[in-house]
Amino acid sequence: MISLYKLAAEIVLIIHFLWILFMIVGFFIHIISFFKDKPRNFLLFRSIHLVGILYVSILALLNEYCPLTILEYKLRSKFDPTFMQPESFIIYYLEKLVYPEIDLKIIIIATLFVGFISVISFVLKPPKNFLK
Repeated sequence: MISLYKLAAEIVLIIHFLWILFMIVGFFIHIISFFKDKPRNFLLFRSIHLVGILYVSILALLNEYCPLTILEYKLRSKFDPTFMQPESFIIYYLEKLVYPEIDLKIIIIATLFVGFISVISFVLKPPKNFLK
């Protein structure tokens, strides 16, 4: 029988992965919108992305953990404090994507770069009808 804590931790991991994917896709939408003569109206998407990337950038600058990371850790520790590797290979690889084994400085620099580009793109080429 699967533990509810383990299931909840894996759901949080999947949500965390989707959040990261949203941040990456949002970055490319900001870039595309910046170079198009008539940017498409992605007002809601770009606004949520901008707020999200600013939040993530602030966490990176403050050297704080993402709330999803903290929640997942708490759920996993309630399931089994010695739990190291999930049984599901999908969850195993998702963890590798969400928590890559690279220098934290690279993650911080990349996050700040994405945040800077997103803010510049949003300010210089805001979504249609944003200022009306």
